[in-house]
Amino acid sequence: MKSLLKSLKNPHVACLLISFVVLGVVLAVRAEGWLQRAELTIYDQFVRKNSQPDSTDDRIVLVGMTEDDLEKYGFPLDDALFAKVIEGIDAQEPVVIGLDMYRNLAEPRDRSKYPALEAALKKLKRVIAIQRVGYVLPPPALADQPDRVCANNLAIDFASDGNYRRGPLFVVPAGGGDSISALSLAVTLPYLDAKNPDPKTPAYEFVDDPKTPGEKLLRLGKTVIPRVVENAGGYVGQKIYDYEYLIDFQAPLHFRVQGDGGRTGRDTPYDYSFGEVLEGRLPKDALRGKIVLVATVMASIKDSNPTPLDGNMRGVREHVMMIHQLLGAALDGVKPRTWWSEWAEILWIAAATLLGGALGVLLRSPWKLAPALALLVGGIYFFGGWMFADQRVWVLVAAPALGAFVAATFVTSFIAYLEKSEKGTMQHLFSKHVSPTVVEALWAQRDEFLDGGRLKPERVTATVLFTDLKGFSTTSEKMDPATLMSWMNEYMNDIARHVDENGGMINKFIGDAIMAVFGVPVFHTKEEEFDQDATNAVNCALAMRKELHRLNIGWAARGLPTTAMRIGIYTGALVAGSMGSADRLEFTVLGDTVNTAARLESAGKDAPHDDRTAECMILIGDSTFQRLHGRYLTVPIGAMSLKGKADKIIVHGVISENPENRSQTDPKNLTASAQPSATS
Repeated sequence: MKSLLKSLKNPHVACLLISFVVLGVVLAVRAEGWLQRAELTIYDQFVRKNSQPDSTDDRIVLVGMTEDDLEKYGFPLDDALFAKVIEGIDAQEPVVIGLDMYRNLAEPRDRSKYPALEAALKKLKRVIAIQRVGYVLPPPALADQPDRVCANNLAIDFASDGNYRRGPLFVVPAGGGDSISALSLAVTLPYLDAKNPDPKTPAYEFVDDPKTPGEKLLRLGKTVIPRVVENAGGYVGQKIYDYEYLIDFQAPLHFRVQGDGGRTGRDTPYDYSFGEVLEGRLPKDALRGKIVLVATVMASIKDSNPTPLDGNMRGVREHVMMIHQLLGAALDGVKPRTWWSEWAEILWIAAATLLGGALGVLLRSPWKLAPALALLVGGIYFFGGWMFADQRVWVLVAAPALGAFVAATFVTSFIAYLEKSEKGTMQHLFSKHVSPTVVEALWAQRDEFLDGGRLKPERVTATVLFTDLKGFSTTSEKMDPATLMSWMNEYMNDIARHVDENGGMINKFIGDAIMAVFGVPVFHTKEEEFDQDATNAVNCALAMRKELHRLNIGWAARGLPTTAMRIGIYTGALVAGSMGSADRLEFTVLGDTVNTAARLESAGKDAPHDDRTAECMILIGDSTFQRLHGRYLTVPIGAMSLKGKADKIIVHGVISENPENRSQTDPKNLTASAQPSATS
């Protein structure tokens, strides 16, 4: 568990783990069918975008019973008149006549007129009648000719929204038995036989399904019609017992003749009416060599189904679209719409989810992530649309888009939580030593500073400042512990704040001493920056001197001991980094520069002083002095032997700012440089 938590602190590992968890959740949600409605809604959008509402198919003719026919002949049309309609159509020698009207004698009618229809049905071999499998029986006249009876059942998505999206080729009776050809297929096959240029090569046949051993698929021309399965595309657990395919809804939506005189306020498409057939007004050879469908087209007779293209599409129009699609597959080589395998869909969802997670890692900022994520989700949608239109493949959109969105959101949130936690740790580590501005700079450059949870060691040039109280041991012996602690806290609080105000970092408190560094932890590399660090350190020392004077006045008034302090400052090379155990790391600096600054502070005991420096002696090394460029009044102390140093160090004492060379530089500006001037 500990190693897992440690791994999660790596953004890339966290991205992978979170993305895979999100992937599992999305796959589970999809398996439950909760995304099916969304996938079908997007599918319907693609269907509408790729439809051809103004196209026609001259191979298909619709002869419809219109509102005018209803007024003239009544409804339902009696059997004798209906017989004259199909006889008039047959006289023009179409290839096949499909009756999309029930004639099962289930409704009251004049039985004396049925023999005329019975005789016509038996005589006209081009006629194919319908039954609704499981609901409406076929005409009794064709009971002994099952090959001339087909099913006009349409497939409905009961498990989702009740729309009609699939077309049946064969319908299987619920009680078992032989499958029955759907109306669209039943009228298409005779047409293909009639148009087959090579009688030796069958226009259609059954072939083995390469994906399902033992199953057969129908080949029309050179095109094999895939069979929709329960998890095809966006479907989940859709119970499909018939041989069905995805309807293109391409064409035709409109026929050559439209309108019903405006009585119903809508157009009802058809080619010719029953009245034109009965009255002999059909154009010569209008039906010759065609597929003819016979149906009611009156708007007053309800026969509508919700489809992706139209919420109230008439059933016969759906049959016409399916016939058009089957003819296109057989004669024009139009590839039927397919879908990816389940494994391909899982890989697609996984790729989108991982890409979303990667965006969360790379961008992190909500302002950058939001537009990038919108582009990704939009790209998934447009890829799905392109595959649908150009490749004729139904590709999932909702599931991968959800995976990408959730993964990006969770990865970003988790990394933000980690960063907030890590930033809090860094702020806790440095906030007592440097200003919030410096902490922010450290955080912004954390990749450059951190290495395996530690600060990377760096050799830098910086200025170190040491302070110590004069005679602290003697003073502390005269005070009770509570008073001493209060006195020291007041001193440290008021003195230490000047380090932060002048752009430095308190590295540590050592009893009554303070060690501060200027030029870390945000490392500087330019000479002008080194100059400014030295200037900031001296400004800090002078501010401490003034602060101590103020404190002494207050302590004397309250009957508390007064004190004096020494400050040593030195500029040079040192090593900065973290030191300590894995559980207790501390930022620190090491090197001869640190030791020299400490020795300069101690040397203040022996340095000459006057009233200006009595309360606070400030000694600086020559390396610091050279970087001040005359900004301060100083006195040369000379070469001093410092404890632990073999060579003497040239030392200067700082009196005050040089009134002739005041700089307007803000001491908190860590990168500003002082204007050069003559030293005093």
